[in-house]
Amino acid sequence: MQGYDLIIVGAGIVGLSTAWRAARSGARVLVLDKGSTAYEASSRATGFAGFPGGTPGEAHLAQVSEVLWDQLDDELGYPTEWTQKGRLWAAITASELEQLKATYQGFQESGIAAEFIDGRTCRDLIPSLTADTLGGIHTSRSGHANPQRTSQAFAWAFQDLGGEIRERTPVLEILTAGGKVKGVRTSEGEIHGGAVVLSAAAHNAPLLAPLALDFPVAPVRLEAFVTAPLPRLFEQAIVAHGLAVRQTRRGNIHVNGGPHEWLDAGIAGEMAKPTTPLVRNIARRLYEVFPALRSAQMLRSWAGVIDVTPDQITLIHPFDTPSGLVACSSAGHGFGLSPALGLALSDLALHGGTNLPIGDLTLARFANLPKDWRRVWNWQPGSYNT
Repeated sequence: MQGYDLIIVGAGIVGLSTAWRAARSGARVLVLDKGSTAYEASSRATGFAGFPGGTPGEAHLAQVSEVLWDQLDDELGYPTEWTQKGRLWAAITASELEQLKATYQGFQESGIAAEFIDGRTCRDLIPSLTADTLGGIHTSRSGHANPQRTSQAFAWAFQDLGGEIRERTPVLEILTAGGKVKGVRTSEGEIHGGAVVLSAAAHNAPLLAPLALDFPVAPVRLEAFVTAPLPRLFEQAIVAHGLAVRQTRRGNIHVNGGPHEWLDAGIAGEMAKPTTPLVRNIARRLYEVFPALRSAQMLRSWAGVIDVTPDQITLIHPFDTPSGLVACSSAGHGFGLSPALGLALSDLALHGGTNLPIGDLTLARFANLPKDWRRVWNWQPGSYNT
């Protein structure tokens, strides 16, 4: 029943970033996770850091994150392998090209510096792209980092400040009293705190349901793999043919992509993450984008679970009742936005407000969402987001 200034549920990269920010301000912080640190979505991320394409609501927060990424290694005191060489969204089919034109409108609305370029210019930037490349969106801003290294860096920096992480300690209930949050009940008993941040991905929803609070997220399985190290082919972060691709410092090609299978989540249970035949489909599409990779050796593959909101945009909400409770779903964008999300969530939990631009990211935008939205959209376990 120890007392903490802040209890964070979920030891993923967003929870760890929040914990580090709060500890830097002098708060006594505890992070709880049902499994291992950064074991779920954070360790499965592609590692893109920067601007989510076509989502103006996140653009301002992304711009804050970009500034923070540039100084993160020095502030944390540990390496993230941050590489800022820009991002390219490439189209190799006519339908993809039309989709990119719609995405480009989002860039124009949000004021992010980007240009729509033809296929030849795409290949001038990245010669290893297929000759079938028709065009793309390029921004010299944005970059990528190592998900495992970055999660580790946040965790170590937080612990250096005296922060505490308890693994394999599932949170079973949010405790309240007099309209305020007072802590959590875990498998090991009650733990009290002045504020609680939920960054437990899809597990947020069942934790909030007993408080009659709806939190619309759906868990989905993400397939990924890396190749053995290869000579340097490109340094940019690349989105193409339904894939997210980067080349690591060691030379591995790191890729993930859909379609993804919808799952269901309980309060603390482990969700199935089997690697499926979808990996073969991902490999085929990777070769279609980069023909030179046809003979590349796959080193390992895996599957992880990410939480997706109905509009696939980050959700941050500080609740009025109970006060002191804040919940966040990063909708698959948590890695890139983690520096700014951590700062915003820490501010909200400890001070009741933040100067960061989160006004468009709250639950208010889902006021008219039907209760059975997952059934209506067929975002149900066993279905695919094709």
